[in-house]
Amino acid sequence: MKKLLLATAMAVALPAAAFAQYSTTNVPLTDPTTKSGASPALTSPGGAMTGKLNAQDKAFIHAAAIGGIAEVSDGQLAEQMGDDSVKQIGARMVTDHTKANDQLAQLSQQLGDPAPTQTDAKHLQMSRSLKTMSGSSFDTAYLKDQLTAHEKTIALFKKEISGGGNARLKSFASATLPVLEEHLSMIKAA
Repeated sequence: MKKLLLATAMAVALPAAAFAQYSTTNVPLTDPTTKSGASPALTSPGGAMTGKLNAQDKAFIHAAAIGGIAEVSDGQLAEQMGDDSVKQIGARMVTDHTKANDQLAQLSQQLGDPAPTQTDAKHLQMSRSLKTMSGSSFDTAYLKDQLTAHEKTIALFKKEISGGGNARLKSFASATLPVLEEHLSMIKAA
């Protein structure tokens, strides 16, 4: 337990310390060289863009990370407990969502708003419920949860694409959306 608490504290402290190494106090709030007076992009010591994120961007990072973590966890459960077709879907979820989670974590860190590293209570409860099932009841519940989750996630990604304020997040969402739509098709076919 002490190791877990120490690891959690380090995970929180290190990004904060890295972020604190540079100051934005000397950065003007607007760029007088642009007609719009847009805010200039901020850069970290490593040169990574940390441009300003709007509320939708921050909500997107949070929701996409939490959902993606849950997808990996539940996919691993499906690999263990599902029938052959559900195991294949679970394996695909683990592979694709791990990749997307890693990309989002790196991007959100660069943008100065690190993604959550754990899922939320709602998703944990759904996972606990799945763990109590077996056979066709597990398969049915898993696929139903995946259908709902992917419909919501696709809507979330489309909202970011159409109304997000950060070009890099919008690009991530645009690149990931076809994979999510493919997942939805696989789930519906099962």
